Amino acid sequence: MLAKLHTFSLLGIDALPVEVEVDVSPAALPKTVLVGLPEQAVKESIHRIERALVNSGFVLPANRIVINLAPGRSRWESMTFPLKSRGFRHFP
Repeated sequence: MLAKLHTFSLLGIDALPVEVEVDVSPAALPKTVLVGLPEQAVKESIHRIERALVNSGFVLPANRIVINLAPGRSRWESMTFPLKSRGFRHFP
């Protein structure tokens, strides 16, 4: 099953378009995979997304879940992560 939605990522006061694609497919072991972000952000975001869904009352399927975040105009490195070098914390 593939679902797509459009949202925005904030960079200062600018809102940049992001396309989110979610695919749920049968797998031997349940696993959530997040792609489209630099590696460190991926490691931190997967667990936050899963917990937010569970705490919102959703039941996570016992399948493989792939979440793809595709920026509309910019690359993630240039769009989001320069803020870290300036001492700001990024909240996805």
